[in-house]
Amino acid sequence: MLAVKNIVIELISAVLCGVAIGLAMAITANAFVEAAVYANEYRNSLPWLEVNFGSSTYSLSSIFSLLLAALLITWLRKWLHISHWQGPADSIYAAHSEDPTIETSKGLGSTLAAFIVISGGGSVGQYGPLVHFGSTIGLFIKKYFRVQMTPDIFIGCGVAAAISAGFNAPLAGVIFAHEAILRHFSLRAIAPIFIASISASAFDEYFFGATQNLFDLSQSIPPLNDILPMFIALGPIFAIVAVIFMYSLRAASIFAERADRYRPLLPFIAALTCGMVGVIFPEILGLGIEPINDLIAGNFSYSKAGFLLIAKISMTALCIGFGLFGGVFSPALFIGVATGSLAAAALSLFGYVGAEQIIIISGMAAVGASVIGAPLSSVLIVLELTGSYDYAVAAMVAVIISTLVTYRIFGLSFFDRQLLDRGIDMRLGRESIALSQRPVTACFASDYVRLDSKTSGDQAFELMKKAGMMESYIINAAGEYEGKVDIFGAISASTNSVLDFIVNEPTTLSEDDSLQTAMTKTVDFVGESIPILSADKKYLKAVVSEGSIFQAVIDVQHAVSKIGRA
Repeated sequence: MLAVKNIVIELISAVLCGVAIGLAMAITANAFVEAAVYANEYRNSLPWLEVNFGSSTYSLSSIFSLLLAALLITWLRKWLHISHWQGPADSIYAAHSEDPTIETSKGLGSTLAAFIVISGGGSVGQYGPLVHFGSTIGLFIKKYFRVQMTPDIFIGCGVAAAISAGFNAPLAGVIFAHEAILRHFSLRAIAPIFIASISASAFDEYFFGATQNLFDLSQSIPPLNDILPMFIALGPIFAIVAVIFMYSLRAASIFAERADRYRPLLPFIAALTCGMVGVIFPEILGLGIEPINDLIAGNFSYSKAGFLLIAKISMTALCIGFGLFGGVFSPALFIGVATGSLAAAALSLFGYVGAEQIIIISGMAAVGASVIGAPLSSVLIVLELTGSYDYAVAAMVAVIISTLVTYRIFGLSFFDRQLLDRGIDMRLGRESIALSQRPVTACFASDYVRLDSKTSGDQAFELMKKAGMMESYIINAAGEYEGKVDIFGAISASTNSVLDFIVNEPTTLSEDDSLQTAMTKTVDFVGESIPILSADKKYLKAVVSEGSIFQAVIDVQHAVSKIGRA
């Protein structure tokens, strides 16, 4: 009877949590996009910012709106005390942490900053900030639901709901949460994440109306065996473009980190530069949905598609690297579409015609998948956005090849490289991250023999003999750590002070060390115990045995394995 009650409670909890997160993200995602669209339309409708040059009319609105956006997010960052804007990389790290925390103020602030930049016309995307906002909402709601679900499941619910509401793609939302964020599948996680994703889509349709397929496609797909060789050849090209984009993002970020005293000026430099480029190529500004459809429909010349590709890569890198925060997924889709358009033009010279749109869609999916490290999700996004199974299957070939090449050259994703730059290697898995977060001070502390600096060797020997220990530690009158003495040193000291017979360069740990660091430092350790010193190396905080370190590692391994089996 108790088992049935627990099952019912768990099912009700999954439904309530999923629905609550789905509702929150459906409203947030649509409010975000609709408000950004309205802001960009209003910006483009200001006649007093238009100038005539020859027979053409140009709008200077992007320059003024982006400078205003830079001013606003600079103030926002100072007001909320945000050291760096948070995005999907932080969501991934939180999902793999033992005690994940995302400060609500920083999550909201980062999303608001992205909205301000996009509304101002910044060449950034909306999906990354929405994904992180979903993680923030998930952990926020967890505070009010006392259920058995682990924090990473709440994060997965928020992420799935964000993708579902943003793309109107509930299946892609579920797969993305597992593939890109959680990186493991479990029966306990799938149920609430499915409910959150489907709820977000359902509320999206109920409150904001049914969404038609995002892309207008008119071409039918040639037989797969006819186009398969073409996509095998195009896959590496799409990967190279994705790698160039990601290296550009990193290069701009590294430059900004080294700017020192000029760093506060960088958002304004990015705003001015992007705004000026946007005067000539307004298609790269804002959400970019209409230009993507124009590229798919072939409404742009191939020379302009090339210029848009270069402008989008450079301006997105400049904006994000210099502090105009936003996502990288939407720009990656734009870059993929532009690359696919150029590839279709090149292939038409060799007589390959009639497959332009599938080449463009495949380029979009391949570049997007390479940047976010989620090939299955990207294929499902194509399926749900185009409503075409044939397009999804055809795009799959380019996606798989592109992500494989990108992984060999750059890494799994741009987000993983961001974490790697912070010293967090996601390739080592959840267990390694858990070990790096667990402090060595969590190990069971052992008793130890304490000596003062005046203790003789004979006295030290008697004390160690009485305690049944082979080692002891010297603490001076000021309470500072002097060193470690073993029983052989005590015998050698005899009636002399043990200070002259301390162990030479003993293995020590710092209170700031993690279990991961402790395992590395003690790999060649031989002895009875290991001292844990204060961060300044002056004081002895605790003494641990090698066995207690191993036991703490085993405890972490068991905790991680439970998550995988859940």
